[in-house]
Amino acid sequence: MTNNIFLKIYACLLVVVLALPACRKNDYYVDGGLSGQSREEMSMPVYDFLTSRSNHMFDSLVKIIDLLDAKALVNQNNITFFAAPNSAVQRLQMNFTPDDKQTPRPLSAIGKDTLRFLLGRFIIPNAKITLEKAVTDKEMFYKAENGDSLFLYGKGGGIQPGSSLPTSAFYIEYTHVKIPGVDSVRYTGGIQTHNLMTANAVVHVLKNGASFAAGLKQRYYR
Repeated sequence: MTNNIFLKIYACLLVVVLALPACRKNDYYVDGGLSGQSREEMSMPVYDFLTSRSNHMFDSLVKIIDLLDAKALVNQNNITFFAAPNSAVQRLQMNFTPDDKQTPRPLSAIGKDTLRFLLGRFIIPNAKITLEKAVTDKEMFYKAENGDSLFLYGKGGGIQPGSSLPTSAFYIEYTHVKIPGVDSVRYTGGIQTHNLMTANAVVHVLKNGASFAAGLKQRYYR
């Protein structure tokens, strides 16, 4: 009787373990490294890829692109694009109001020049920078779409002496260099998913803790 109970528990656990990869693939990729994609996804331009997500994690970013009529900007050929999830955009909206206010400032109420300036910080033109390239380069400066300086670090994946196993996965850190008088901080953002391939770009998805404000000084509205 006891053996039968253990066999049933083992079988249930096995089903759960086997189901997890499929769930991750169908929902979204959060792996700190490379992610498998369908050929259909890889043939989409960036805008269509963002709008195709079944979990709607880029709806706010898509709204910004629509407000700016910037579809052609994100669909231009040969770019690296850092995609901000909804939570990152909301941090921009919340920073336009004091902490005691609960309602985020509508995106339509934020100046288009500000939104376009910030969107440009997450695009590197004329370069498809993969995780592998960033790791090989280790540290590299790039010019963003709006002319700002971006600093990419390829990190992690080290192997300790006496071991054949890496201590961590390789990953990219993205840093926007502070502009005096414009930014309050030198902004650094982590990546939750690397190397998503689209028809025109390599896409790296910023972590949920990122901010679309990217260090920009903001005026508070009461």
